Amino acid sequence: MSAGIAWDLLLMTCSFAYGFAVIGVGRFLQHKLGKDAGFTRKLIHVFAGYSSFVVFWFSPDFAWLAIIIGCSFTFLLYMARPAGPLHAVFDSMARGDDREAGGLGGPVYYAISLTILTTACTLPFLPQLLPYFWIPASCLGMMFIGDGIAPIVGKRWGKHGYGKHGRTVEGSIAVFLGGVAGFETTIVLATFTSTNQLVPGNLLMLLVIGLAVSAINMVVEAISPSGYDNITCPLVSTGALLLLFMACFA
Repeated sequence: MSAGIAWDLLLMTCSFAYGFAVIGVGRFLQHKLGKDAGFTRKLIHVFAGYSSFVVFWFSPDFAWLAIIIGCSFTFLLYMARPAGPLHAVFDSMARGDDREAGGLGGPVYYAISLTILTTACTLPFLPQLLPYFWIPASCLGMMFIGDGIAPIVGKRWGKHGYGKHGRTVEGSIAVFLGGVAGFETTIVLATFTSTNQLVPGNLLMLLVIGLAVSAINMVVEAISPSGYDNITCPLVSTGALLLLFMACFA
């Protein structure tokens, strides 16, 4: 086995280990500290998706391994049920509507959007797209942090509700600020730790673009039904970021 594939397989193993560790921490907090599923669901929401960022460190020839990671976690979440071998995964994230439906809704959509966007840039027959993984990754980062902290902020400090989906002004502000943080964190990782990404050197322009896309992400989240924002936000934001990137840097 060559050193290259050995390194990529190690990265894939670490990605799986990280994802399961995040779920395990959530389960631990439930049992030992009495945290409810709403809290652990958001903890997992913020951190678990970063397992896909292993793409930044894969060698170009084996970046497609990320597709296996995404599909595996999607299947895991889809199969999680109240009764069954994966009930611990279900219990760590299930809300009332999930228990009524007998399966995880939002987390499955989360995994689907992550898998779609990761796959789009790691297909072995389209290697020219790999250097631009930072574009969908940035929008996934917006979802991880922005949508992850918004319900916590809205529940604790939300005083100004609006719309028919239970949103608050305070929660939407958290989506925007968390989105900016997720975007900038991704840009830093792609710029300074990856050798397979082509990130523009004009970081000030990227900051401005990040603010604009975070605002778009906030609006999409505000009008999306609960759970479905895990699909709509990253897909729409990725489209918006791609258009702005082409307009500003092409």
